[in-house]
Formats: sequence, C-alpha cells, structure tokens
Amino acid sequence: MAVWQSIGNGIRTASRRPRMLVDLWLINLVFALLVVGPFFALFKADLGHSLLGRDLRPLNPAWLGDVIYRYQDMAPAALALAAAAVLLYLVLYVFLNGGIIGRLLDKEEGEGTAAPRLFLADCGRYFWRFARLFLLSLVFYAVALGAVPGALSAILKPVTENARTAWTIFWISNLRTVVALLLVSLVHLIFDYARIVVVVREERRVLHALGAAFAFIGKRFFRAWSLSLLITAGFLAGTGLYLFTRQFMPDTGLFWLGLALVWEQAFILFRLWTKMIYFSAQADYYGSRSY
Repeated sequence: MAVWQSIGNGIRTASRRPRMLVDLWLINLVFALLVVGPFFALFKADLGHSLLGRDLRPLNPAWLGDVIYRYQDMAPAALALAAAAVLLYLVLYVFLNGGIIGRLLDKEEGEGTAAPRLFLADCGRYFWRFARLFLLSLVFYAVALGAVPGALSAILKPVTENARTAWTIFWISNLRTVVALLLVSLVHLIFDYARIVVVVREERRVLHALGAAFAFIGKRFFRAWSLSLLITAGFLAGTGLYLFTRQFMPDTGLFWLGLALVWEQAFILFRLWTKMIYFSAQADYYGSRSY
C-alpha cells in the first residue's frame, strides 16, 4: 500500500510542476538542435537541391553509404563531435538532476516553486555532489556490467563447453544478460536514493549519502525496488504505445512529417514527466519510511 501511495503522491507532485516540465523539454530541445545542427547542414548541402531529398526516408541506407564513402576523411572529426556531445549530455544530465530533485522536494505549493531562477540555483547547489555520485556510480556499473557477468561466465564455462544442445548455451547467455540488467537496476536505485539523501539531509559527504541509501534500501529492498519497477513498467507501456502508433505514420508528406514531429515531442514530454514522477515517488517513499 505504501508503494502505491508514494507513486500516487509522486504523480500529483510532478503534475503540479508543469513549468519545470516545459523548461526541461526546452533545454533538451535546444541541446538536441545544437547536436544535430551540423548533420542537418550536411544533409541540406548534400540533398537540398536534389529531387532525392524530397522523398528520402530517414536513415536511407543508400544515401548513408554514399555519404560515408564521400566523407570518410571526416570520420575522426565526426566521432570526436559525437563523443563531445555524449560528454556534454552527461554533464547536463547531472546538472539538471539537482534542479529536478531540489524543486520536487520543495514542500511549498504554487508554480513559483519551479521558477527558473530557483531551478537553476538547485542545479548549481547540488552539481558537484551529484557529479561525485555519478563518478562513483561508474565503478558500480562497471562491476555490474563487466566483473559480475565475467565471473558468472567463468563459473558456467564448464556447462557451456559440455552442452549437448544449443538451448543450454542460449539460456546461459540469457541468464548473464538478466543478471546484468538486474544489477544495473539495483545500482540505479541505490544512487537515486543517494541523491535524495543529499537533498533531504543537505548532506555534503557523498559517501555518507551512499551509505545512508544502502541502509535505507537494505531494510526495505523489495518495496523500494518494486516502486522503481512499477514506474518503469508504466514508462515501457507508454513507450510501446508510442512505437505502435508511430509505425502507422508515413515518413513522407508534410502533414505526416509534422504529425510525427509533434508525436515525438509528446513522447519526450512523457519521458521527462516519468522521470519527475520517478524522483518524486522515491522521495515520498524515503520521507515516509526513513526512521
């Protein structure tokens, strides 16, 4: 009951912050435009005056192959640009999380609580602490994705070598994948609560916040984990609906392209809203159970 109550409270809290949702969407939109701008310029220069550009579908293999062949000398620069975009997005991700959690945990009512100046103030206030938690999380993710599956493969190696059917190898391979995914979700859960501890307690020592998150989850692991999984299931259901409806929208024609663009932006808003629900529900559960 407490899990469902926290999810309901999380939905209500996130729904009372429409301004923050719009601000997050605008920030993501501006970042995306800055990243795809150079590639759009390439597309326009290559096909802007061609009849092929009118009917070209996204990710057309023939056009992509031709572009890769003709601009192969630019591959290092393109890879460097992509790597820089990923790095900047990670920094932006850490920066924005401080504002999201800080504003969601503000008990005051009214849209003024999500004012940009307050949101950005929280982004800056918690950035370095969240950045340190992010760097710590990389170690845990490396163990979850590398060390544990590797050790499991070594333990099960005699079974795979002596397997008489391909099904045995298939199930063992899937077992490694499932274990890795479960460990990744656990790491994600622990560090989410560590961020909440930082904000709720104004904790400046990230190791103390991480220890408090371990202690909190250790006492109520299945409920805390089920809360996360339920919200994730809701997000996956929404994603499935988006993908199902998107396949019926043609990739040609001004009307359909415009409709697809609107639908894609609606999905991005849904994704950001789910993230707000995720944090606010976890914070509500932590606040009601941290004794």
